[in-house]
Amino acid sequence: IFKLQRIQETYDKYLFQKVGELDYKIFETEKQYHTIPEDALFHKMKRGEKWGGEGKYCWFKGVYIPVKHLDGKKIYIYPRLGGYEGMLWVNNIPSGTFATKIVVTRHGNHYCNQLIECAKAGKAIEVAIEFYAGHYVIGCQPFEENKKTSFRYQVEEIAICTKDDLVARFIFDLKVLVQLAQNLSENSFRKATIINTLQEVHKVVYYSPEDVDISQWRQALEDACNIMKIALNKKNGDSAPVAALIGHSHLDTAWLWTVDETLKKVARTVSNQISLMEQYPEYTFIQSSAYHISLMEQYYPRIFSMMCEKIKKGRYEPNGAVWVECDCNITSGEAMIRQFLWGQYYTKKHFDYLSDCFWLPDTFGYSGAIPQIMKGFGVKYFLTTKLSWNDTNQFPFDTFSWSGIDGSKVLVHFFDMDTWPDPKSLLGRMNGINHENGVINKGVTSKRLIGYGYGDGGGGPQFEMIEVAQRLNNLEGCPKVEHTTVSTFMKALEKDVTNLPEYSGELYLELHRGTLTNQHEIKRNNRKGEILLRNLEIVEVMNAVSSKRNATDQSYRDLWGILLVNQFHDILPGTCIQAVHEQCKEEMNSMLKKAQGLIHREMMTKDGKCVYTLFNPLSFSRKDYVYFDVQDMIPKDERLKTQIVQDVYGQQKLAVSGIDQEAFSFKTIEFLHGKRRELSEFV
Repeated sequence: IFKLQRIQETYDKYLFQKVGELDYKIFETEKQYHTIPEDALFHKMKRGEKWGGEGKYCWFKGVYIPVKHLDGKKIYIYPRLGGYEGMLWVNNIPSGTFATKIVVTRHGNHYCNQLIECAKAGKAIEVAIEFYAGHYVIGCQPFEENKKTSFRYQVEEIAICTKDDLVARFIFDLKVLVQLAQNLSENSFRKATIINTLQEVHKVVYYSPEDVDISQWRQALEDACNIMKIALNKKNGDSAPVAALIGHSHLDTAWLWTVDETLKKVARTVSNQISLMEQYPEYTFIQSSAYHISLMEQYYPRIFSMMCEKIKKGRYEPNGAVWVECDCNITSGEAMIRQFLWGQYYTKKHFDYLSDCFWLPDTFGYSGAIPQIMKGFGVKYFLTTKLSWNDTNQFPFDTFSWSGIDGSKVLVHFFDMDTWPDPKSLLGRMNGINHENGVINKGVTSKRLIGYGYGDGGGGPQFEMIEVAQRLNNLEGCPKVEHTTVSTFMKALEKDVTNLPEYSGELYLELHRGTLTNQHEIKRNNRKGEILLRNLEIVEVMNAVSSKRNATDQSYRDLWGILLVNQFHDILPGTCIQAVHEQCKEEMNSMLKKAQGLIHREMMTKDGKCVYTLFNPLSFSRKDYVYFDVQDMIPKDERLKTQIVQDVYGQQKLAVSGIDQEAFSFKTIEFLHGKRRELSEFV
C-alpha cells in the first residue's frame, strides 16, 4: 500500500504533457490594476531573471497560437514563475488562480489551469497572468517569528500543456482505494477485498515508467484502471451516512493581509470558481460576505456578470446574510442588525432573494442575541465550525436548536471546511476515524455539510478535489457524497433530524480569549462609532420629519460602510497584521470626525447666536448636570443653577444643573458672553 501511495507522486509528473511555451513580456508595479495594463508598459524578460519585491505585482503577457495537432483539444497553462498568488486572464477575461504559497507536493495548489476548452488551430489566444510577490508576516503564534525574504523570484517558463486523461484516471482511482484501505477498520471485509485489488494493481504497474517504453507503462495503467473499476463500482447500503459537499474558500476580509489585497484574493478565487463550473457541471460553490461580491461589482464587472449568470443557474450560492463575517462579541445589537440589513438588501437587490443561512465559520464566539436578530431578517439556519476548536471542553452538540435570550429558535449545524472530499477526510469528519472531528450526535442526523477547498486566498477547491469527489458518489465503505447548496442541505436537514437537542444562550468559544481586550483603541473607536452614528441618524431623521424632506444623505451610508467593514471578525478583535490595525484606526478616526461634523451641521442654529444645543438621544427622559468652560460665563436663563467645579483633569468648569429633557428632544442654552464651541467638545 505504501508503495502504491508513493507511485501516485511518480505518475503525477506525467499528468500534464508540455506541448509548447508562451512567449511573454513583463510589467512590474506596486500599483493594483483591475484590468490588463497597456502594452507600452511591458518589456522582454529572459529566463532565469528575477522579478518581485515585497508588496509588488508582476504582469506576464503573451499570445499563444495552437498548432494543427492541438485542434479541438483542451489546453492548459502551467507557469513556473514563483510568486505568492496569481490570476489568469484569457482573452481579457479573468479565468483562474495560481496559489503557489501552499505547497502540496512539488508544486503549489492551483498550479495548472485550463486555458481553453476547445482549441482552434491557428486562432490566437491572448494570455495575461498577474502575480503578487507577497509581504512579510512575522507569525501567528506567541514567540513565532518567520524569516524575512526578498520576495524575489526566478522565472523558469510558462508551459502550454495537455492533460493525460489516462494518468488522471489512474491517479485518482488509486488515491481513493488506497485511502479506503488505510482508514477502514482492520476487521472490515471491505478493507480486505480492497487490499486484494491493490495487490493486483501492484503486480501490473511499473514503478519506474522512465525505464520502459511509454506504450508499456500506459497499457499497464489501463490494466490497473480496469482492475480498480470493479472495486470502485461497489455501492453503499441505505444506512450509509451522507457527506453533502459544496466548494468553499473561507476568505477573511483582512487578516495576514490588508483589505486592499482582499479585493485581489476575491477576484482570483471567484474567477477560478467560474472556470471550474465550466469544466464540472455538478460542481457548486458558496460565497459568503455580500461586501466581497460588491467589490467585484465595483472593480471587476466582468467577474460580477459571470457570477450573476451562475447564481441564476443555482450553481454559485451567495448565502450568508451579512455584509462581512462580523465579530459577534463586541459588536452592538444595532450594528449587528445593520450587518444583516446591508447583506440582505444587497442580495435581494442584485439576485432577487434573501439568504436563509447565517454562515459564520470563523468568528470567536456567538452572542445569545443572534437568534432573535436572525429571525427578524427571515434567517432560519446558523452554520459555523469554530466551536469544535474549544481548548477545554468539547461542545456537546453539532446539530441542535439554538434558543436566544428572547426565546427565538434557529437550527444550528456545525459543518467542516478546509479539507479534501476524499475517503480519509470524509471518514474522519463523519465517523471520527483517526480521532478526527466526527459527528457527535449520530442519533440526531447521519448528514454533515462539508465545505471543501483551500481558504484564505488559496482559491477554493482545485480540480483534483472534484475528480476525487466524483468517485465517491455512492462508494461502499465511504460516506455517500452529493454536491448541494447550503440552503438545500439545511432545508433537508430540518426535515430529517430526530430528537433534536436544544441549547440556550451564548455560544462561548473556549479559545482566542485575548481578542476581547487586544487593540483597545480599535475597540474604543468601534463603540464611539456605533453611538455616534445612531445619534446622527436620530438627529437627521427628526430634522427631516420636521422639515418634511427625505433623510437620504449618502454620506451617512458611507460612514456606516466604514464601521461595518471594520467590524470584521479579525479587524475588530485585533488579530490582524499591524498594517490592518493602522488602517482601521485611520479610517475610524476619520469616520468619527466626519460624523461629528454632520451632527454639528444638523444642530446649528440659523441665527448664529452663541448657544449650546443639547440633545437627549435616549428613549426616556433624563435630568443631568451639563458642564461648560468657565469662560463662557453664565447662561442667559437665570433660572438654571450654576456652580464652579473641577473636572478629572483639574480644569475649572461651569456646572449647570436642572437640565431636564424629554426623550429625543433638543434644548438650547444661550450665554451672556463667550464663543461658539465645536460640537466635539460637548457631544
